[in-house]
Amino acid sequence: MIWAPWHDLRVRATAGVAVLAFALAVRAASTAFAEPRVAPAAPLIITASAVARSAPPQTPLAQLVALDPFGLAELAPDAAPSAAMPPIVLVGTFAGVGAPTAICRLGVSPARILHLGDTLGGWRLQQVSPGMAVFIDGAAVRHELRLSPVGK
Repeated sequence: MIWAPWHDLRVRATAGVAVLAFALAVRAASTAFAEPRVAPAAPLIITASAVARSAPPQTPLAQLVALDPFGLAELAPDAAPSAAMPPIVLVGTFAGVGAPTAICRLGVSPARILHLGDTLGGWRLQQVSPGMAVFIDGAAVRHELRLSPVGK
Protein backbone atom coordinates (compact mmCIF):
# COMPACT_ATOMS: atom_id res chain seq x y z
CA MET A 1 0.00 0.00 0.00
CA ILE A 2 1.23 3.51 -0.83
CA TRP A 3 0.95 6.32 1.71
CA ALA A 4 -1.06 9.27 0.45
CA PRO A 5 -0.38 12.17 2.80
CA TRP A 6 -3.52 14.12 1.92
CA HIS A 7 -5.72 11.27 3.11
CA ASP A 8 -4.23 11.49 6.64
CA LEU A 9 -6.46 13.55 8.97
CA ARG A 10 -3.50 15.04 10.87
CA VAL A 11 -1.95 16.38 7.67
CA ARG A 12 -5.23 18.00 6.59
CA ALA A 13 -5.74 19.59 10.05
CA THR A 14 -2.19 20.96 10.08
CA ALA A 15 -2.61 22.37 6.58
CA GLY A 16 -5.88 24.06 7.60
CA VAL A 17 -4.28 25.65 10.66
CA ALA A 18 -1.33 26.85 8.54
CA VAL A 19 -3.67 28.46 5.98
CA LEU A 20 -5.64 30.17 8.75
CA ALA A 21 -2.44 31.46 10.41
CA PHE A 22 -1.18 32.78 7.06
CA ALA A 23 -4.49 34.58 6.42
CA LEU A 24 -4.40 36.20 9.86
CA ALA A 25 -0.78 37.27 9.36
CA VAL A 26 -1.61 38.88 6.00
CA ARG A 27 -4.58 40.74 7.50
CA ALA A 28 -2.51 41.98 10.47
CA ALA A 29 0.26 43.16 8.17
CA SER A 30 -2.16 44.99 5.90
CA THR A 31 -3.86 46.84 8.78
CA ALA A 32 -0.66 47.60 10.70
CA PHE A 33 0.42 50.33 8.30
CA ALA A 34 -2.99 51.62 7.25
CA GLU A 35 -4.03 55.07 8.44
CA PRO A 36 -7.35 55.07 10.27
CA ARG A 37 -10.11 57.13 8.74
CA VAL A 38 -10.98 60.03 11.02
CA ALA A 39 -13.89 62.36 10.50
CA PRO A 40 -12.81 65.99 10.23
CA ALA A 41 -13.35 68.07 13.34
CA ALA A 42 -15.87 70.88 13.41
CA PRO A 43 -14.29 74.31 12.98
CA LEU A 44 -13.48 76.10 16.23
CA ILE A 45 -15.04 79.53 16.46
CA ILE A 46 -13.66 81.77 19.18
CA THR A 47 -15.62 84.83 20.11
CA ALA A 48 -14.60 87.66 22.40
CA SER A 49 -17.23 86.66 24.97
CA ALA A 50 -15.90 83.09 25.06
CA VAL A 51 -12.39 84.35 25.76
CA ALA A 52 -13.61 86.68 28.50
CA ARG A 53 -15.57 83.88 30.21
CA SER A 54 -12.69 81.41 30.15
CA ALA A 55 -10.07 83.73 31.68
CA PRO A 56 -8.86 82.37 35.04
CA PRO A 57 -9.53 84.49 38.12
CA GLN A 58 -6.59 86.67 39.04
CA THR A 59 -5.18 85.64 42.42
CA PRO A 60 -2.72 88.05 44.01
CA LEU A 61 0.82 86.74 44.20
CA ALA A 62 0.95 87.35 47.96
CA GLN A 63 -1.93 84.91 48.48
CA LEU A 64 -0.24 82.25 46.36
CA VAL A 65 3.03 82.63 48.27
CA ALA A 66 1.17 82.46 51.59
CA LEU A 67 -0.16 79.03 50.63
CA ASP A 68 3.45 77.71 50.70
CA PRO A 69 2.75 74.70 48.44
CA PHE A 70 6.32 73.35 48.66
CA GLY A 71 6.90 73.81 52.41
CA LEU A 72 9.62 76.42 51.88
CA ALA A 73 8.68 78.34 55.04
CA GLU A 74 10.18 75.54 57.12
CA LEU A 75 13.50 75.94 55.28
CA ALA A 76 13.77 79.70 55.72
CA PRO A 77 16.82 80.57 57.88
CA ASP A 78 15.15 83.63 59.43
CA ALA A 79 12.12 81.67 60.61
CA ALA A 80 11.62 81.70 64.36
CA PRO A 81 12.31 78.34 66.04
CA SER A 82 9.18 76.50 66.95
CA ALA A 83 8.59 75.41 70.54
CA ALA A 84 6.49 72.47 69.34
CA MET A 85 8.07 69.06 69.34
CA PRO A 86 9.64 68.11 66.03
CA PRO A 87 7.94 65.19 64.29
CA ILE A 88 10.09 62.50 65.88
CA VAL A 89 8.81 58.96 65.48
CA LEU A 90 10.00 56.22 67.81
CA VAL A 91 10.69 53.17 65.64
CA GLY A 92 12.18 50.82 68.23
CA THR A 93 14.06 50.51 71.51
CA PHE A 94 16.83 48.33 72.93
CA ALA A 95 16.75 48.57 76.71
CA GLY A 96 18.64 45.42 77.66
CA VAL A 97 21.73 44.87 79.78
CA GLY A 98 24.04 46.91 77.55
CA ALA A 99 23.80 50.57 76.64
CA PRO A 100 20.12 51.41 76.00
CA THR A 101 19.42 52.73 72.52
CA ALA A 102 16.42 54.07 70.65
CA ILE A 103 15.75 53.97 66.93
CA CYS A 104 14.06 57.22 65.91
CA ARG A 105 13.13 59.02 62.71
CA LEU A 106 12.86 62.80 62.34
CA GLY A 107 10.08 63.57 59.85
CA VAL A 108 10.67 61.62 56.67
CA SER A 109 14.44 61.26 57.10
CA PRO A 110 15.97 57.78 57.53
CA ALA A 111 15.85 56.22 60.98
CA ARG A 112 18.85 56.76 63.28
CA ILE A 113 20.15 54.79 66.24
CA LEU A 114 20.45 57.07 69.27
CA HIS A 115 22.32 56.41 72.49
CA LEU A 116 21.71 58.25 75.76
CA GLY A 117 22.81 61.87 75.37
CA ASP A 118 22.48 61.95 71.54
CA THR A 119 20.38 64.70 69.99
CA LEU A 120 17.83 64.59 67.20
CA GLY A 121 16.09 67.73 65.96
CA GLY A 122 17.53 69.72 68.86
CA TRP A 123 16.17 67.30 71.46
CA ARG A 124 18.43 65.19 73.70
CA LEU A 125 17.69 61.53 74.48
CA GLN A 126 17.60 61.19 78.28
CA GLN A 127 16.07 57.79 79.02
CA VAL A 128 15.16 54.58 77.18
CA SER A 129 12.90 51.85 78.47
CA PRO A 130 11.09 49.04 76.62
CA GLY A 131 8.72 50.70 74.13
CA MET A 132 9.41 54.24 75.35
CA ALA A 133 12.02 57.00 74.95
CA VAL A 134 12.25 60.28 76.88
CA PHE A 135 13.62 63.42 75.22
CA ILE A 136 14.53 66.76 76.81
CA ASP A 137 14.14 69.91 74.71
CA GLY A 138 16.13 73.17 74.92
CA ALA A 139 13.78 74.51 77.62
CA ALA A 140 14.37 71.38 79.77
CA VAL A 141 10.84 70.13 79.12
CA ARG A 142 10.47 66.35 79.20
CA HIS A 143 8.73 64.59 76.28
CA GLU A 144 7.87 60.87 76.27
CA LEU A 145 7.60 58.99 72.99
CA ARG A 146 5.97 55.57 72.88
CA LEU A 147 5.97 52.93 70.18
CA SER A 148 2.86 52.97 68.05
CA PRO A 149 0.70 49.85 68.00
CA VAL A 150 1.31 47.57 65.04
CA GLY A 151 -0.37 48.84 61.86
CA LYS A 152 -0.71 52.48 62.96
